[in-house]
Parts: sequence; structure tokens; C-alpha cells
Amino acid sequence: MWGIIFLIIGIVLGVSLVVSIIMTFVVAYIVYSKTLKRGTSGHWGREQCSEPGCIPLETMWDRGIVWKNEYASYIKDLTITSKDGLKLVGEWFDYGFDKTVIILPGRRETLIYSYYYAKPYKDCGVNVLVIDHRAHGLSEGKYSTGGIKEAEDVSLWMEYLHNELKQKEVILHGICVGTCVTSIVATKYKPDYLKKIILDSAFINYKEIYKNHYLESGHKLFPVYYEIWFWFRFFTKCKVSDSRPEKYLPELTLPVLFMWGDEDPYCLPEKSKQLFANCGSKDKEIQWFKGAGHSKLRFNDEERYDALISDFLARHM
Repeated sequence: MWGIIFLIIGIVLGVSLVVSIIMTFVVAYIVYSKTLKRGTSGHWGREQCSEPGCIPLETMWDRGIVWKNEYASYIKDLTITSKDGLKLVGEWFDYGFDKTVIILPGRRETLIYSYYYAKPYKDCGVNVLVIDHRAHGLSEGKYSTGGIKEAEDVSLWMEYLHNELKQKEVILHGICVGTCVTSIVATKYKPDYLKKIILDSAFINYKEIYKNHYLESGHKLFPVYYEIWFWFRFFTKCKVSDSRPEKYLPELTLPVLFMWGDEDPYCLPEKSKQLFANCGSKDKEIQWFKGAGHSKLRFNDEERYDALISDFLARHM
């Protein structure tokens, strides 16, 4: 009799445990879908700022559009096809130079966000290419891969600039996830015509910055945070361990300008200093913006930001 009772209790407890585990994976899928998958409600699109109501981002968005309208006559719409068959979309501001910078925004941001960072380049004799990453804006795709497949896409954009548009030099300017893309391209795909890179708010690895976002939202890490990466691997076929600038930057040989905010809650200063120290380039420079948060360095001090880029480019002509 007691044996049957204990057996029933064991079965009930076992089923409850399995159901609980399944439910946490369901929650992890929901969180994954909201943060790393293009939605059907228009987010990751060109219709509005990625955080409506966030004054700095809305201001950057609006100022970028003003800049774009000023130079609209220089725009040439471009499309290429990724290695996995996605249509990728960009806009090339062709000022008639033989050098181009590709401005690479972060997750959730389209090429409209990149307009805001373009101002200093024309005066330095550099054309500007802004792009919609896969799954963003007018580019095809469903999933963000933390910079992994995006880096492969950018390598194709560079080939197009060099081979089809006869650009002799390419520069990469990455912000947030764009810094991971840049780190991978500059070490894994680096062609001879990639000459220098600029990293704004570089994170040490993707799981670290995602974790800091996750904790800021008031969530506990266990178990959902750890299960998110199962869905990441399932849908993207990528390993999140490959989204790690700390893995690539020790192999970097190009001149690089690092810029961080000292009040960045996601790329913590101590981690940023570690990333800079381990960077392999013999020509590396670090600049801090006092009081600046994540990816808002230029908003913090536009004049200084642009001057740093201009000076960096001038020293590495």
C-alpha cells in the first residue's frame, strides 16, 4: 500500500518538475523573442526611435534625420545578398572620395540611427555607408546573432565597396553590437583595404552585456537567463561564445580608437579597461566621456566626439 502511495507521489513530483522546467524554457523563449528576434509590431524598423520616450535617443534620431536631409542628394541606395540568401539594404553617401566608413549600429537600431554619427567623415575626405543589419529596417531576416553573422554580412559590404564601387580604403565605426561586428571583421575577415576601426561602447562579450541589461530589468538570472542561449543556438545556429570581442581583439593589428562612457551600466568600466589592455594592436587609443552612458557618447559631447574621430583619421591617413 505505502509503496503505491510513494510511487504516485514520485510520479506527481516528477511530472511537476518536468512541467516546471518546460515552463521556464517557454518563458525563456518569450524573452528571447522579445529581445533577439524581429517582431511583427514594427520594432527594429525605420518608423520610430527604438526607445520612444527616451529623450537622448529621440534627439539623436531627429538630429540624424536632419543630417541625412542635408546630404540627401549624395545618397545611392545599395543592396547585396548575404551568404544565406537574405537581401541586405544600405545607403551610400558618395561624396566622390575613394574611402568609405561603414557605420555599424547596435541591436534594434536601423541605418537611421547611424546618420547621427556620420557628420565628421565628409570633412575628412571619407564617404559614408549606413546599413540595416539583418533582421533590421529594410533588410531581410528574423534573428539578431550578436554580431556573428552580421560580421560575415559586413565583409560582403566591404567587398562590394572595394570591388564594385572602387573604394581603396574602408573604415569601420561600430557602436555597441556594431563593435563586436567590427572586432570579428577586423581579425577574421580583414582585407588589405580595411585600414582602421573605431569602437564606441565596446562590450567584452555578448552574454555579459545581455546579463547587465537583464539584471537592470529586475530579473533573477536562474534559470531563464541561462536557457535563453538554448533558443539563441536553436534559431540562429550560432554559438553565443563566438560573440566575444575579448576573443578577437588580442589578434587585432589595425589602429583602433576606443571610446567609452564612465557611467555605462552595461559595459562596465573595469571590463572595458580589461578589453583595452588585452587588445593586440600596437596603435590603440582610449578615450573616456565623463558622465556618459551606453552608446550616448556623442550625445554627451558632440564637439569632442567629432574632434577625436577627425584627429584619429588624420593621424592614420
